Amino acid sequence: MIQSIFWDSYLAADVQSANLKQRLCACEAAFADHKSNIAKLIQQQNPTSVAILGAGYLNDIPLDDLVHGDRKVYLVDWIDDVSKVGVSNKILCTTDEGNTSCLFCSEKDPKSFCTNYTGELLSDGLCTGYEPLSQPLDTCKNYEPGTNPRFLKADITGGVAVNFSKDMEKAIRNCKTAKQAFKKAIHIAENARFSAMDIESDSIDLVTSSMIISQFDAEPYNYFATLLEQQFDTAEIQKHQKTLIPLMEQLRTKLFTQQVESHVKEIYRILKKNGQAKAYLSAELFRSCSDQQFFLVQDMPKALEIIGQYFFFELGDQLETETLSKSNLGNGTSVNQCYVLSPKDAKYL
Repeated sequence: MIQSIFWDSYLAADVQSANLKQRLCACEAAFADHKSNIAKLIQQQNPTSVAILGAGYLNDIPLDDLVHGDRKVYLVDWIDDVSKVGVSNKILCTTDEGNTSCLFCSEKDPKSFCTNYTGELLSDGLCTGYEPLSQPLDTCKNYEPGTNPRFLKADITGGVAVNFSKDMEKAIRNCKTAKQAFKKAIHIAENARFSAMDIESDSIDLVTSSMIISQFDAEPYNYFATLLEQQFDTAEIQKHQKTLIPLMEQLRTKLFTQQVESHVKEIYRILKKNGQAKAYLSAELFRSCSDQQFFLVQDMPKALEIIGQYFFFELGDQLETETLSKSNLGNGTSVNQCYVLSPKDAKYL
């Protein structure tokens, strides 16, 4: 009998990682260019509504620019509390005088950002409710999210990833062979159920999706591989490897393209079609297999083709950094390209 690991528990294991502090710092350094680009777009566009898709720990998000001003902000991720942790780790800073200041206490309506704001100040930008906490980074123990930003748990692939994973967890228990499991997985992927995010259509001025497209290459395929290893002996899988490899590639490609298409459709759906709304998106085009050799990320040309069906590409002037850049995270180097996108009118679709 397969041991149930559940999709939510599988995702939450990353949040509970013991080296979270080191990973947060490494990711923030790797995504610094995206942070600068998004800050410039916010300053240029002055959007009244922003949706950050795959917000995670906000490693690529300029929180101070995002919350400053009277705008509605959605932080969307499929992991419980991950963005709340990200926000709480970014609300404190040190002033030129060496004092601690809170980003939210300095805003026009602090209570909307933190329900524990007292209205009485210890110093400039810090209320009497402040109590230091250093887990994993310096924050305020009494920070309690208010109405803004809105933390939204949702699958930004239009439900493809979550629905596939939960359906597959049930289906694999009745599979007698690894080959049967792959065929069942391909069938489920081909008939993926759609679940829209809880954001109104045509309501958002700026949407960001940094490095998300590349991540579709890993999940939920890795989750399926974990289920497979639990259900079948490794020796049994290796014995039929030649037969399984084509099915592996078929499933991985199907999941990737299905997720990209649903993700792009969701961005298009929630963006205003007023000629002013923009989306910021980045894609990993190449990965390194050595210091000098790079390979094209599989199926990325197809992903760009899908994006082009719904958006016009705008390159250059709106961004702070070069559109093509390298980033280092883990043991490899990635070559990424970032885009500003404008939704096409219906007549172009």
